[in-house]
Amino acid sequence: MSDRSHATPLTEVIGASQLQEIQDRFASLVHVSMRIMAADGRLITQPSCTSEFCRMLASISAGKAVCTASAEQAAHAATESRSITTGRCHAELMQYSTPIMRDGEQVGTIVIGDRPGHGIPSDSLDALAVDLGLDRKELAEAAASLSPSTPERERTIEQLLELLAATLGAMCRQQIELGDRVEELTTVCDLAGMLAGTDDLQEILDAVAVRVCEVMKVKACGIRLLDESGGELVVRAVHNLSQHYLDKGAIRVEENPIDGAAIRGETVYIEDARTDPRIRFPKQAREEGIVSGLCVPMTYRGSTIGVVRVYTDRVTHFGDLEVALLRAIASLAAAAIINTRLYTDRRASDEYERQLRDAGEIQRRMIPAEPPPHRCISFGTVYDPSLDVGGDFFDFLELPNGQVGVCIADVVGKGIAAGLMMASIRSAFRAYGQTLAEPEAVVSRVNRHLCRDTLISEFATLFYGVFSADGRQLTYCSAGHDPPLLLRKGRVERLNIGGLVIGVDPNEPYAREVQELETGDVVVFYTDGVVEALDFDDRAFGRDRLERSLLRHQEAEAPTLAQQLLWDVRRFVGLARQSDDITLVVAKID
Repeated sequence: MSDRSHATPLTEVIGASQLQEIQDRFASLVHVSMRIMAADGRLITQPSCTSEFCRMLASISAGKAVCTASAEQAAHAATESRSITTGRCHAELMQYSTPIMRDGEQVGTIVIGDRPGHGIPSDSLDALAVDLGLDRKELAEAAASLSPSTPERERTIEQLLELLAATLGAMCRQQIELGDRVEELTTVCDLAGMLAGTDDLQEILDAVAVRVCEVMKVKACGIRLLDESGGELVVRAVHNLSQHYLDKGAIRVEENPIDGAAIRGETVYIEDARTDPRIRFPKQAREEGIVSGLCVPMTYRGSTIGVVRVYTDRVTHFGDLEVALLRAIASLAAAAIINTRLYTDRRASDEYERQLRDAGEIQRRMIPAEPPPHRCISFGTVYDPSLDVGGDFFDFLELPNGQVGVCIADVVGKGIAAGLMMASIRSAFRAYGQTLAEPEAVVSRVNRHLCRDTLISEFATLFYGVFSADGRQLTYCSAGHDPPLLLRKGRVERLNIGGLVIGVDPNEPYAREVQELETGDVVVFYTDGVVEALDFDDRAFGRDRLERSLLRHQEAEAPTLAQQLLWDVRRFVGLARQSDDITLVVAKID
């Protein structure tokens, strides 16, 4: 800290308007009268009067002068004691004052006027009314509105006053320190502008190395960055160092006490590299003409990414300003490097997100926009992926003789991998579903197809059912999928005949079931994202809630029913993040 800061008045570092605002807010919050004064007793702020009594006294010149004199007396007492003082003002109100201290030096005083201790005596009101020329009745009414202070309030006022004084002192100290830092960083302002003008990492490093030598007037500069493992420092930029010196050997952090200390955040000074035992290559240092050196960390927001070294050709002692300057430049360079890396990562991320969106659009085109028309069945659908690319899908097949096939599947995992598996399963399903009549045969062939192309950890659940042309039969096969619900006359059944998930065992046998249907029946196909949806308490929506939801909305048309089921899930989940895809297909027998 510079010597000039010790004589800096309070208003030069905080400002009278800001002090006035702080005073007004504090006085209004605590319901006191208040003023802030300079260390020499001069009034800095206009008095803040929150009671009608104090406002009345200060409304005339004579009253204002008496109040000011009383405050000056209280401020003088606080200055003498260097602590909070308590007394009474000329109007018998409780009065508190405390000095504002910064680094042991008084820079101001706060004076607070509060309620009377035990009420204002009648003779005191008489004297005030006469001395100041105020209406005795109005003055008494204003005094009566002041409730007496209590010991508890007095302690609270003292604590708040002490806190406010400490806060203003800290603000003063911080403002001065900020001014010092700004002064120091002025010398690297042009470097900051240079670094901000490029996103080329090597250009940044080269510019820093050159600029450091120019600003600090040293022989050479080297910048070393940690590799990905964090164990080795790689030379990334130098100025005025020979290739012979740079080729002297690898720089491992655990083997180099100088760089190791810098990585830990220390500033390391080398008085003479030719004789310093910490130097691993003294011969090369002598050949290069290196004598003294300084090594500082490149740290930004707690992350150290490398070190900056400067070298001189004679014994040099670096002052505090030079050390601070180099550390500032190193931190500035670290920030530029990290921001460049983040920018590069962001561009890659944006490109990846664009590709994901494109993949999601392609995938959504695979999902039927509208169910096929059927003279005896109405359909409703919901497809709500948790990510751009999902692992769920449903599909319809218009089969010969008026039959319609419905398939719903859920691939393990999420994202691109799940989306690619989904596309593969859909292609296989469409190919085999058009040529094979029995659902279990279609599921078996899709299973073998998936087993050929996936790992053991990659699998999917699948349900495939075929509705007859008259809508009175559903022939189906389930491959480990959540059982669809059949609602009939107020009762719900689960359809779960089939076998193992697809993609695990190519020889898995699958069974089929024929379910007779009636007019008014509702079949709900869904993926596990429906029943496993979690609220903030990690409770699952579950099949029981799904069944109750189905019963509640059973009279709705199929499209509306599907949407109502989705909204019941969303109402249950609330604002909790959706963690899985939600897919629903509702079939209602007309």
